[in-house]
Amino acid sequence: MLAFLRFERRRLFGEKKNLIFLGFISLFSAYFVWSGLNEQRQFQAEKKIFINFEKEKFSQFVTYAQYGGFGFRLLYEASPLNLFFVNSSVLQDVESNIDGLETIKVESSFKGNKLFLKRGYFKDFAGIPFIFGSLFMLYLGHLALVSPAYLRFMTGRMALKKYYALTTAARLFWLDLFFVSLGLGLFFLVQLGGVAFSGSEKKIFLSYLLFLVLLLNFFYLLGQLTSVLVRFRKVFFLWFFIIWFICIFLLPESNRISVFNKSRVLESAEKVNLEKFRTLMALEKKFRDYLKVNPAAPLDQIRQMQKKFAVQFINNSFLLNTGLETKYLRDVEKVIASHERQSVLFPTTFYHFLSGEASGKGYYGYLDFMDYIIGLRNRFMQFYLKNRYEGNEATVESFVKNDENIFRSRSRLPKTFWFGLLVTVFYGAVFLVLAYWLLRRQVFQP
Repeated sequence: MLAFLRFERRRLFGEKKNLIFLGFISLFSAYFVWSGLNEQRQFQAEKKIFINFEKEKFSQFVTYAQYGGFGFRLLYEASPLNLFFVNSSVLQDVESNIDGLETIKVESSFKGNKLFLKRGYFKDFAGIPFIFGSLFMLYLGHLALVSPAYLRFMTGRMALKKYYALTTAARLFWLDLFFVSLGLGLFFLVQLGGVAFSGSEKKIFLSYLLFLVLLLNFFYLLGQLTSVLVRFRKVFFLWFFIIWFICIFLLPESNRISVFNKSRVLESAEKVNLEKFRTLMALEKKFRDYLKVNPAAPLDQIRQMQKKFAVQFINNSFLLNTGLETKYLRDVEKVIASHERQSVLFPTTFYHFLSGEASGKGYYGYLDFMDYIIGLRNRFMQFYLKNRYEGNEATVESFVKNDENIFRSRSRLPKTFWFGLLVTVFYGAVFLVLAYWLLRRQVFQP
């Protein structure tokens, strides 16, 4: 085995074109990690401005009616791991507004420099090994076995099975070592740059790196199998690009279209907002009817009725509307769960799903954000109505304590991570065995 390791190391790293490609992958990976680090630092600077602005805005309120009307903004802060996946996330820079209205909105800003922040395929670390690493591994898989004639010559010195296994293992050892070293090296450099990762985030990045290596091995073994299928002819390069395009672009895009089509079963968000608005207006109509019947009611009596209707709103209408919003969110969650199950069926589609969840800005990050909004809004409405109708409006107290208006998402692995890992290993094992079986027929039955 040591002899094969030394031989394959010379074959891989002794060729100038291989070194150029590996250098290209390393250089661009480092550049996009540095770019992600700059975005992380810029977000932290903008977060301080956001917090100061919200404090200044609150200081201008003189009544709780104003506070309920304007409310306060809630900012979405991604996990620090997002700097490796800035273009692979589902969400971008989003925020919401917590106020007395019945509509929950999650919005993305396009003001200032955000207008010019256009995403693309290569604008993060995760995209470089996925696009170019897969291309490189397919090519090296093709070059591994040379030709049936050479293998027929080698069988005089060593069993074909042994030669095939040792060659594949040795080449994958050096290639995997390169990509693992690249990922870990950049991860440690980012920490030297001042970014702190929690213990769980470190484990998630290592898990992501493990899947990335297995994905690249999948492409290597696919390239090896393709070369055997076309009997080492030059037509390989045509099939090489067709297979690569299907795996990298066509299947993930088809998966994205599929989940969009599934999402069409969801009710329109505007329809849900309209139902909530009707519920609110029904209570408002009751209060207006009371004023029409009692036009000369004293101010204290009107305030008592306002308080009564506020209690009715919290105990009835608000709970009903919250139930509508929660039910709609659970319907969205079912679509996401279906999308995850579909993604796990092929390595490249699952890689997209994994990258989004590891970034902290994936589908489940969105669900956590919405749950946080609903819970925070419930507390704010109770605070607002109690202080407006029972408290003293001489001074307006802030609802936001500490940093409640910053939602910190967590990086996570998909629930199906280990199953997705096994599926990728299964594909690789099938390619390995099938390539050997076909190769054996070509060597011994030319």
